[in-house]
Amino acid sequence: MIKSITGWRVFFILLIILHHMGLDQLDMMSLGVCFFFMSSGFLLSLKYPFAELDGKSYRSFVWRRMLRIYPLHWLTLALWLVASALLGTLVIEPLTLTLNASLLHCWSLTYPVYYSYVKVSWFLGALLFCYLCYPMLAHWFLPLRLRHKLAILALLSIVAILILAGTDDYSRTALYVFPPMRLIDFLIGMTLPHLCQVVKRLPVIGKSDNGIDAELVAVAVLSLAVMVHGAYPGVRPWSDTVIWWIPMALLIMVCYLYDKREGYVGKLMASRPLQWIGGVCFELFMMQNLAALVYNYLLAPVLGSVGLPQLGIDPYSLLPWMIIPLGIVIAWVVNRCFTRPINRLMAKN
Repeated sequence: MIKSITGWRVFFILLIILHHMGLDQLDMMSLGVCFFFMSSGFLLSLKYPFAELDGKSYRSFVWRRMLRIYPLHWLTLALWLVASALLGTLVIEPLTLTLNASLLHCWSLTYPVYYSYVKVSWFLGALLFCYLCYPMLAHWFLPLRLRHKLAILALLSIVAILILAGTDDYSRTALYVFPPMRLIDFLIGMTLPHLCQVVKRLPVIGKSDNGIDAELVAVAVLSLAVMVHGAYPGVRPWSDTVIWWIPMALLIMVCYLYDKREGYVGKLMASRPLQWIGGVCFELFMMQNLAALVYNYLLAPVLGSVGLPQLGIDPYSLLPWMIIPLGIVIAWVVNRCFTRPINRLMAKN
């Protein structure tokens, strides 16, 4: 694992959670989602080249990916249903619940379906689709020449730009969670290892002692994209995916090219606290809404009873600031008491 990529994943997860809690004024959640799909394709390409694909290797790969996704999703869904029942807000729609439980709801273009129950689980459905496609893509796509890969990506990019042009908010949100659209991010990530190998042969890029300059360039390009995203409404049709492709690709490449010789930004991302959170970031992402319920219905009333309102502080307004530490604690407990035991149990079978 490239530590700086893990650190960036944690950073973007925290950004997504703060957005969901109403604190992200720049609305940058979409860049984090783009990074996750691209970095997943990138890291899988490094670890599983699949030069020779057979049925056994495909089944083994798919089983490990499903083992990582489904148990935690089912736990989160069960906890959410119990919490909703206790709060008296539970409404069971059998078909929608079945689609959510099977992670097929992201294929629906209907808002009440793809954002049903555990709203963030659409991400798992789209990611699972990418995982299922990966062995075949690795077999047929990875061996191609770089210029052929870039030509395919250029064609897919043009198609995506044309599809997104003129879309309204409802249609754009549906496409945002639609697995084939996220597969483009994933495919870009799969191309980056080959691109990095070509870049390594250049006389300058990747040859310095540390990545300070390259990191500053990557952060500057990302900052420029963020400013364009926030300042120009005309880019809105493409603000969920397209405008992040180059900044995210550059960021991932810099992490790879300067692995173990990071600059200041890379050292921060590779720091122990972020690496520790990275070990439970999947659980943190899935448990964010449950953590919000725990705070609003359990902790906030307690804080209200100890005198915060008398100090002019609304305990419920502290949710965006409390959600991160509370979420990390819940994620750690779930990781130790559920994820790890399940993985050990399944690995024996």
